[in-house]
Amino acid sequence: MKKTAFDHHLETPWDSKKRQNCCDVKGCPDAGEFRAPKSRLNLNSYYWFCLNHVREYNAKWNYCKDMGIEEVDNLRRNDAVWGKPTWPLNGASQGTYAHRMDELGKAWQNFAGKDEAQAKQSQKYIPEPERQAIHDLGLQSLESWKIIKKRYLELVKELHPDTNGGLKSAEDRLKKVNLAYSLLKKSTFVKETLQETELTS
Repeated sequence: MKKTAFDHHLETPWDSKKRQNCCDVKGCPDAGEFRAPKSRLNLNSYYWFCLNHVREYNAKWNYCKDMGIEEVDNLRRNDAVWGKPTWPLNGASQGTYAHRMDELGKAWQNFAGKDEAQAKQSQKYIPEPERQAIHDLGLQSLESWKIIKKRYLELVKELHPDTNGGLKSAEDRLKKVNLAYSLLKKSTFVKETLQETELTS
C-alpha cells in the first residue's frame, strides 16, 4: 500500500482525528496514529507508527545516544534549572556586590558632609565618665541597653555577698558596678547615642 503524504503541521480542527496514512515502518499496513520524535536534535519532526511499532520504538529510544559523559553531565545540570542561566551566590560576584555597597556607603557619607575619618572619630568619642563606667562593667564599647543590662545582672549575681561569703573585694567591686550602671542609665550621652543607633539600624 502506497503511503499517503500528509503534513501534520497543516492540520485544522475539522480534520479527521484518525490518521489514514500508513505506519512508517516499511511493510506495515496499519495506520500510523502515534507519533514519535525522529531525534533529540529535532524533537518537532516525527515518525508516525501503529501501536505495536510505537511501543517498540519507545522501548529502544535513547535520548543520550552518541553523547559523551561531559555532554550528559551538562545536560543534567541544565535540566535541573529548566535550562535557565544561573550564577553563584558567593565568590567573585559577592565580592563585587560587597565592594559596590561599600562604595555606596562612602558616597553617602560624602553626600552627608562626613568623610570616613570623621565618621570613625565620632564613633570613637565617648566622654570619660561613661568610658570608665563601660570599663567597670567589663564591656569593650558602648553596647545596646539590652546588653548593658544583661551584663549588669550577670555581675550582680556573680558579686553578690551571698555568693562570695561576704568577701570585701567582691563587695567593693559590686559597688563599682552599681555606680557604673547608674551612671550609664542616667547619662544623656548614652540615651542620645543609643536612640540614634536604634533609629538608624
